[in-house]
Amino acid sequence: MYMITVNEIATILDGEVVGDGSIRISGVAKVEEAQQGMLAFIANPKYEKYAEITSASCILVGRNFDPSKFSKVPPALIKLDDPYSSFVIAIGKFAPKKIDIAKGIHPTAVISASAQIGSDCSIGALVVIGDHAIIGDRVTIHPHVAIGRDVKIGSDCLFYSQVTIREECIIGKRVVIQPGAVIGGDGFGFAPKQDKTYQKIPQLGIVVIEDDVEIQANTCVDRATLGETRIKRGTKLDNLVQIAHNVVVGEDTVIAGSSGVAGSTKIGNRNMIGGAVAITGHIFTADDVKVAGGSTASRALDEPGETYSGYPAKKVAKWRRIEAASRSLPEMLMEMKELKDKVSALEAEILNIKKQR
Repeated sequence: MYMITVNEIATILDGEVVGDGSIRISGVAKVEEAQQGMLAFIANPKYEKYAEITSASCILVGRNFDPSKFSKVPPALIKLDDPYSSFVIAIGKFAPKKIDIAKGIHPTAVISASAQIGSDCSIGALVVIGDHAIIGDRVTIHPHVAIGRDVKIGSDCLFYSQVTIREECIIGKRVVIQPGAVIGGDGFGFAPKQDKTYQKIPQLGIVVIEDDVEIQANTCVDRATLGETRIKRGTKLDNLVQIAHNVVVGEDTVIAGSSGVAGSTKIGNRNMIGGAVAITGHIFTADDVKVAGGSTASRALDEPGETYSGYPAKKVAKWRRIEAASRSLPEMLMEMKELKDKVSALEAEILNIKKQR
């Protein structure tokens, strides 16, 4: 069992120890579930209540955390600028080393004679690699992955089972693609004909995935009609995300599950897009934009650093006012009906007075 002292953890994380730094830590857990000998963290103030009831031996807390507010706290604290990010680093110290597939090429893999395979690669059972594909060094490809002709893959990539990378697509370095993702499937292009049927538009472009991108399970990134669909450096796509043809997703952007981006839209750098967001085609988002889950963007989100929400997406402050007002709509409708009744009664009374004259 791997063990490390609180003092050693604090040194790694550049934190300040409060309490007994000699305590040995053997694992990590959520603060509400941690047991003795474990490390936990508190980043959100609403979880501070667990500080006095957790069984953790040490918790990572913010610099402003005040232990005197509680009847008791764990025997050791580590104060940090960012407990959440620091906990992510700490997890890596205790995570069991993954045993991926063995180095070398499995005898059932089908690899074109014209493909180029780098050094120290691991290629699993029933992998198919097409003509003239280029695979970089130290790439791990799990069973049942299909890589098309003329695909180029950089070094240190990791592809899990059932990933498909179609012809001519380009994958950068250190890219991770989870099971079932499809890179370079045809874009959804069909031209209506006079007889009300549809003619398929050939999808002649490619997909470019830049370095350090991670794509989760069953996500689809469609190839361009012409040119390229591009996912830029450091971006992370969650499960079941749909990226349509000719879309560009900027650097260090995160898109949560079940979201979709329609064709030819350009997503800015460092965007944070929540789950089940729908973004229409041929628009753009500025840098550092946030879009709340369930929102629909039907026009450009063009103010850098702004947060948007709702249907259609609006600046979050305006959306909150609209939401607050909508909760009063039933009462407002009743008041309007009462006012209409009063106005009708007054009109009838005035009419009677006029008739009497």
